[in-house]
Amino acid sequence: MPTSQNHQQFEMGLDCSTRQSRISRRTMLKGLGVALALPQLNMMAPSAVHALESQATSPTRLAWVFFPNGTNADRWFPKGTGSDWELSPSLEPLAECKSDFNVLTGLAQVNAQSLGDGPGDHARSAAAFLTGAHPYKTAGSKIKAGRSADQIAADIYGRNTRLASIELGTEEGKDAGDCDSGYSCAYSNNISWRSDSLPTAKEINPLRAFERLFGSSGSRDDRMRSMQSHILDFVADQRRHVERIAGSEDRRKLDEYFTSVRDVEQRINRFSEPVTMPENIVAPKEKPSDHTEHIRLMYDLLVLAFRTDTTRIATFMLANEGSNRTFPMIEVKDGHHQLSHHENQQNSIEKIAKIDRYYAEQFCYFLKKLKETSDGEENLLDHSMIVFGGCISDGNRHDHHNLPILLAGKGGQGLQTGRLVEFPQYTPLNNLFSTMLDKVGVHDNKFGDGTGLLSL
Repeated sequence: MPTSQNHQQFEMGLDCSTRQSRISRRTMLKGLGVALALPQLNMMAPSAVHALESQATSPTRLAWVFFPNGTNADRWFPKGTGSDWELSPSLEPLAECKSDFNVLTGLAQVNAQSLGDGPGDHARSAAAFLTGAHPYKTAGSKIKAGRSADQIAADIYGRNTRLASIELGTEEGKDAGDCDSGYSCAYSNNISWRSDSLPTAKEINPLRAFERLFGSSGSRDDRMRSMQSHILDFVADQRRHVERIAGSEDRRKLDEYFTSVRDVEQRINRFSEPVTMPENIVAPKEKPSDHTEHIRLMYDLLVLAFRTDTTRIATFMLANEGSNRTFPMIEVKDGHHQLSHHENQQNSIEKIAKIDRYYAEQFCYFLKKLKETSDGEENLLDHSMIVFGGCISDGNRHDHHNLPILLAGKGGQGLQTGRLVEFPQYTPLNNLFSTMLDKVGVHDNKFGDGTGLLSL
């Protein structure tokens, strides 16, 4: 039987066969009902002797961030070409990150068009975005779209991580009933599809998303108790052991990481505080924070997931397609979907532009977090390919060509960023996704109306 110390070393993945202890890339700090992955450290390098000189290979992360209802296209698309371009009014909030992404024009998702099926562009927009498939029009149970790019990647590339993929959102939504002109709600509320008849459910609750990332086999009561007492308290002994054997640079990385975990955890606890309700009124279990905090919590969870290599593949629906959410924080009190049908009313167009800027501002928050997080000798953003966009260009016209698409990050392969890249009109959006998959080793993955790979 191993001693308690050896057992602890086994659980933590410590390797004492070398003169200087090192730990595995898969090391997990374990406590009551939780398992906390570690970020990449120097002592995870293949040779402990050269731990400070060599870095473990950093994987590439893939993410798709989806926004609904189209844009104010005149204000969204920049002017210029190549490296000589200016941010448009709607993308101005991304000024700090301009050198870290490309704007891609000319891309289209033809299978989101009617193709004889009549109205229902919002449902088709979400269903076709990552699948490249034309959804079967039904409000019943016989839904059919196609396998989405993220899940194609998850089957192969996702095998290398604890979670093959993670799917996040901010709005719940049923997957039954009619949500858009005879199309099932399953189409409007999902962009990730495990199979052509099975959407991949998204998680909108930050606490449950946190549990998926850091939860273990403990009961839900255990996990709730760990949240109340702080997850880091349950792994404190193992944490101290890792810190004792870590070099100064690794200790700095660990301190930054544990601080970020604690910050997200505390914000989630505030998000989950019970609401005091009048007598005889059933209180909800959790109190949503304001919408901006909700979005940013989800972005922070994605950063933690990528930082610890818990998963390399993610989708995030900022809202369901056809969402009629209001945005009082930016003085937009009309519903988003309602405004998107502006019929060229200038007041409504101005409000759509405000919403476009709002989403761009939140995306900049995400990119800055990724860029501030070290990953080997570079940062998480350098080792990522992040799509930000939607499947409707102008919300009033419901067009599905010249889509609003940004691609952020260098993909771990030095992709040139900071450009406005123009493709021929009606270039399949699926070609972009096939290219992303190809760069992480998922080859021969043409789907939808895709015709091949893009030169990025």
